[in-house]
Amino acid sequence: MSVAQIVQSRPRPQAFTSIRRQLLRTRRILLLQLASRTSSPMVQETPADILDQASCERLCVLDELIQERTYAKLRQVEHALDRMLDASYGTCHRCRTNIPLPRLRAQPDTTLCVACQGDCEQRTLLRGGL
Repeated sequence: MSVAQIVQSRPRPQAFTSIRRQLLRTRRILLLQLASRTSSPMVQETPADILDQASCERLCVLDELIQERTYAKLRQVEHALDRMLDASYGTCHRCRTNIPLPRLRAQPDTTLCVACQGDCEQRTLLRGGL
């Protein structure tokens, strides 16, 4: 392996500075979203009729789904920030190659390169799930 290949294969922490800022900004936004949802609980009144009750239940389920997805995204962001600290950030968890910077900038919490991500999505489609 040549010196140029070794230098290119090393993580470039200076390149991750703006990505880290982006992750921190995303984390702050997600925490604010979660705080605003938990600080204003929905009023639990008995709806007047069955249609109002169904609508209320639908809104509650939708709110729970949004909250679950927000927590999941927050966990992904936290894991990405942790990977930056232990120097595993920017490496595909599946094939161990470097994830290109443009992909990291577009999806800073990613753990897979484009090829491995595509393979995972293809397998999911073949199994019939989304």
